[in-house]
Amino acid sequence: MAEETTTPKLELPKPQRYLTAEEAVQFLGLRNKAALKYLHASPDGPPFIRLTQRTRSYCLADLQAWAATRKETKKATEVRQSNQK
Repeated sequence: MAEETTTPKLELPKPQRYLTAEEAVQFLGLRNKAALKYLHASPDGPPFIRLTQRTRSYCLADLQAWAATRKETKKATEVRQSNQK
């Protein structure tokens, strides 16, 4: 009898969840896509993938990490505001 050989199953990484611009706006709590576009003008804006010349896609994990870096405590906000005066 012929010996059966089986190919081991390839372990693929879990697929990332990607958001449209509208979904990214909703996730970030912004008013509209114009606000998201404004953030892109900043050097530390949210990361995105340019799929076409006019279409951007946002990895949910990247947006979560980006938003976490922008989190401020009340104390940090007070210090920042007092330094601006």
